[in-house]
Amino acid sequence: MSNNDPQVLAYHLTRQGGERLRQLVAGAPRASLIGLESTAEEFERKALQLQPEVLLVEFDPDETGLSELLARLRRGVPRGAMVAWAQNLSPEAILMAMRLGVREYLPNQADGSAFAEALQRLLTSAAPGDQQGRLLGVMGVKGGVGASSLALSLAWVASQSMGARVALVDLDLAGGDLAALLDLEPTRSMLHVTEEFERLDNLIMDSLMVDAAPGLRLLASPGDAVAAEEIKGMHVERALDFILAEHALVVADLPSRVDEASLAALDRAKLLLLVTEPTVLGLKAAQRALELCRSLGREKEEVAVVVNRHGAKQCVAPKEVARVLKLTPLALLPNDSAVLMAAANAGRPPARDWPRSKWSKAVASLAKELFSGNGGGK
Repeated sequence: MSNNDPQVLAYHLTRQGGERLRQLVAGAPRASLIGLESTAEEFERKALQLQPEVLLVEFDPDETGLSELLARLRRGVPRGAMVAWAQNLSPEAILMAMRLGVREYLPNQADGSAFAEALQRLLTSAAPGDQQGRLLGVMGVKGGVGASSLALSLAWVASQSMGARVALVDLDLAGGDLAALLDLEPTRSMLHVTEEFERLDNLIMDSLMVDAAPGLRLLASPGDAVAAEEIKGMHVERALDFILAEHALVVADLPSRVDEASLAALDRAKLLLLVTEPTVLGLKAAQRALELCRSLGREKEEVAVVVNRHGAKQCVAPKEVARVLKLTPLALLPNDSAVLMAAANAGRPPARDWPRSKWSKAVASLAKELFSGNGGGK
């Protein structure tokens, strides 16, 4: 075994399961077993401490506490790929495992070569690792504050001016408009992730996205409330895992309401930008959004406020904004409604066709602050 072999921490429920898990790892040339645990407590403790690349688990959907354990480890070991070995091959059991974050489901007759093949798929597709990209969430505290324009412009600057390989993901599933803002009419969207879910891989995920510019790709929303109901958190999680593995930066445009899809993105976001406007209603909505972030366990360093339309007539002064929100906004973007309206109507990014506008310059400055040192392509 070399030091670069993926480390595997295993957890078994039965004596037979323990022997099979040991055999699986022993039969995979590129795997190193760093622990084989029989108690959930010790398995969780070691997983959190060692942060292994692979968590190999004997899976039984009826095992008390197993679902909660895997859910905790999905958050606590974000770079660890979960692999299940199971005797229960029912569709219900497999679906349950996928919802818990399991990425490879091995039947009880699987041998070491099957485990090795699973490892290879994980390592060459969306397996978390050193090349894992960074996810930036952009959320308007209410509708109409310009969050989508900001998400698009940050992604545009990062990809076109800073050389990053960037993906835009529209998670306003019922009414997203990133495609319209880019004057694109994609034939595939996040909805197709649900249709391809059972066999989703890098190639399929790539086919669901559309080129917006060199180095910038878009995964569109279905833009249909009925279709949006089909998309669950597990679909978004799996899609983001593949996209993050292939892009240095992923910018997710989130709806102002928190739903299952946006929660999946929030779990993975390194930073969340809350976009508001300097009005009484905008600040009240920002207060609610900040409180929601706290209730979701987001640390202060993981959330920042961006004030759009700064300087508009009768807007609240920056000092008052800071006093009400009890924080200093990360950026004050100037009121430039004429440029943003023209850009939206034409389906052209402001940073591309109006780079010298006050708003575009402020966004470019914000992008430099956010992405300097992280903007290189992968």
